[in-house]
Amino acid sequence: SHGTRCAGEVSAARDNEICGVGVAYDSKVAGIRMLDQPYMTDLIEANSMGHEPDLIHIYSASWGPTDDGKTVDGPRNATMRAIVRGVNEGRNGLGNIYVWASGDGGAD
Repeated sequence: SHGTRCAGEVSAARDNEICGVGVAYDSKVAGIRMLDQPYMTDLIEANSMGHEPDLIHIYSASWGPTDDGKTVDGPRNATMRAIVRGVNEGRNGLGNIYVWASGDGGAD
């Protein structure tokens, strides 16, 4: 899946004899199921962005608003609090890293 490929680009092992290394090869990633319901809420997103902040180094979010070149959206209050807490306190004080995919929506 797309999320698995993104995680591999981040944390693929060095010296793996496969031809590739992750940009943060000693990092830890985890799959968090949050998109398997027909809706998204601030609480679901906040719980995902704040899950195990001392164990997960990098949160790679491969989702976002409608990619039509017109829609602008971002995290709501609880999600922003979870991200700020992760950046300031995650990884035992080193801070979590949050990365979002960007699209190329819109015509030409």
